[in-house]
Amino acid sequence: MKTHLLITNRRKETILLLLMVVLFPFLSFSQQKPLNLPRYDERRIHFGFNLGYNQFFALLKVKDPLPQPDKVIGMNIEAQPGFQVGVIGDLKLFEYLRLRLSPTISFGDRKFNFNTINSKGEHKIEKTNIEAIYLETPLELKIQAKRWRNFRPYIIAGGKYCYDLASLKKKKISEEDMVLRVENNDWMYTLGAGFDFYLQYFKLGIELKSSFSLTNMHIAERHKPFSNIIDTYKTRIFYLSFTFE
Repeated sequence: MKTHLLITNRRKETILLLLMVVLFPFLSFSQQKPLNLPRYDERRIHFGFNLGYNQFFALLKVKDPLPQPDKVIGMNIEAQPGFQVGVIGDLKLFEYLRLRLSPTISFGDRKFNFNTINSKGEHKIEKTNIEAIYLETPLELKIQAKRWRNFRPYIIAGGKYCYDLASLKKKKISEEDMVLRVENNDWMYTLGAGFDFYLQYFKLGIELKSSFSLTNMHIAERHKPFSNIIDTYKTRIFYLSFTFE
């Protein structure tokens, strides 16, 4: 059975509208004189912090054929909003290339919806939420275009290790009460793009980025029908970040 993420058009439109509203005044302002922070990019090392919005998605695959079609007949995952905060260390390698380390803590949630059938043949949706508190250590390359007045676009790519701090809370829950379990450790790669705006006293960045898990995060448990239906679960996270350097 094929599964897909429940991403509504309204949510996409909201994100795009938010981005346009935020970008428009800065795009207009950044092209006006005078030139802000004219020697900023000559510095070899920068420090700062980031704040932002995130959504936890997933690449989900269920088993085919289903192991217990008399109990669970399908599932999907709903994207849930969250936020993140972190610090930034930025090292200039070349004129258009920088190396960025940005330890970040991301708060999110994952909602699993299971389509079940009981002994009377009645269909029902069972829902469970799994909290995520990711401690992330991204190491990324920032490839910049040439600065144009007070505006500079860039693309970014790299990798990171993540540890789910919410697992410390899960240890208090008995094995019988846990519907399903996921791994605490995750390796991910990231891709994104952004815009830097040189303001009078600091540089503001607006960045769109996604992270993709390289490992199957699901812990298989055959004796649990909700867990046994899952073949592969890989985390995907979307970020809208604001950086201040």
